[in-house]
Amino acid sequence: MALIIENPARIVTPRPGDQRGAGLGGLDVFTGMSVLCRDGLIERIGALDELLAEAPGAKRYDASGQTLIPGLVDSHSHPVFAGDRADEFAMRTAGAGYEEIAESGGGIARTVAATQQASKDELKELARKRLDRAMAHGVTTLEAKTGYGLTPESELKMLEVIRELDAEHPIDLVPTFLGAHAVPKGVTKNDYLAAMRELLPEAARTARFCDVFCEQGYFTPAESASLLEAARDCGMLPKMHADQFHSIGCTEAAVDLGAVSVDHLEAMRPEDAVKLAGTDVVGLALPGVSLFLDIPYAPVRQLIDAGCAVAVATDFNPGSNMTMNLPLMMSLLCMKTGVSTDEALIMATRGGAHALRMSDRGRIAEGLRADMAVLDADKYEELVYFYGERHVSAVIKGGTVHELR
Repeated sequence: MALIIENPARIVTPRPGDQRGAGLGGLDVFTGMSVLCRDGLIERIGALDELLAEAPGAKRYDASGQTLIPGLVDSHSHPVFAGDRADEFAMRTAGAGYEEIAESGGGIARTVAATQQASKDELKELARKRLDRAMAHGVTTLEAKTGYGLTPESELKMLEVIRELDAEHPIDLVPTFLGAHAVPKGVTKNDYLAAMRELLPEAARTARFCDVFCEQGYFTPAESASLLEAARDCGMLPKMHADQFHSIGCTEAAVDLGAVSVDHLEAMRPEDAVKLAGTDVVGLALPGVSLFLDIPYAPVRQLIDAGCAVAVATDFNPGSNMTMNLPLMMSLLCMKTGVSTDEALIMATRGGAHALRMSDRGRIAEGLRADMAVLDADKYEELVYFYGERHVSAVIKGGTVHELR
C-alpha cells in the first residue's frame, strides 16, 4: 500500500552521517516537496506531481501548512506499572527527598507491591493509555522497561504485557529487562542477583536489552557489570542507569563493558565525559527527572562538546518523571542545558534511535521506516518553543496515518 504525504510546509530531518560534537546540530530542511511511502518504508522525497505519477493509486494525506519531522524515539521509559504515588509527590513538594521517601516504604517498593498484585490485563490497559499519550506527542518508538515486578513471575508478566502491546499498539515497543531495579524486602542482594541471573535466558526470549540501576544503595558497578555480562551472553545488549544521585564509577564500568547507553548522568564527573567521548556508548539525558526531583541536570553541553553520542528521553515512571511528553524534555534541554533546538530534535529522533541501535528510523530518508509526526505549525521550532503543549496533528506509523485531532 502506498501513501503520499503531500505539500507540507517543511520537511525537517537530521542529516546522515556520524552526528556528534560540532556536527550534532545538522538538519536538512526541504520545502515544496512531498513524501511517498510504500510497504511501510519511505520510498522517495520529491515533487508532488512526480510522486503522483509514480504511485497513481496511492492514498493521499494533505499536510499543507504543517511541518513533517521524523517520529520521535523515547529511548528510556517505564510504561508498565500499577498504583499511584501522587501523595509522594505532595510529600516531596513539602520538603521530603527521593531517598527519604524510599526509606519510609515509598518509592520503587510501593509501585512494586501494586504491580505484583495487578493482573496482566490490568497492567496492559494502564500501559495502553500511556502509550496513547506518548503517540499524541509524536512518539512512534518507545523503549519499555520492566523493573516493578522484582520477582521472576512478575518480571515475566511485565515482559508479556510489553510483547503483547508491541503487537497491538501503533507504537513500536522495545523491551528491556530491568530486574535489577531494586532489591525486594526480605531478600538478600546476593540471593536476588542470583535469582535474576537465573531468569536471564527466559527474559532474553522477549527483551532486547538488559538494564541495571547502578547507584549507591542499589547495585554497585561490579555487581551491575557482572549481571550485564551474563545478560549479554544470553543475547541481550547492556544498558545502565548511571550517576543519577552519586558518582560511584557506574559510567566508567558501562564504558568498559561496552554498554549501548548510560542513562541519567546528573552526577557525572568531567573525566567520565572525556572517557565516554571515545566510545559509541550513548549518553542519554533525562531532563524531566531533574525538573521533577529538583536535582542537577546532566552536563549535556559538555557531552556534546566532548564529541559524545547523545540522546534525550522521558524516563516516564511513577516516582521521578510522570509525563510522556518527549517534546517537553526537548524544551528542558534547550532551557536548562545549553542545547540548541536543532540538537534537541536530533537527540529525540536519530539519537534515540541510536540509543536503541535501530538504524532504520530517526530520519526522513529513502529506505527508512515511514515513521513521522505531522506538526500543526509551519516551523519545527514551535514544538520546543511553545512548550508543554500538544503540536502533533497526526502520526505516520509504518506508512499508516493516525490522525490525532
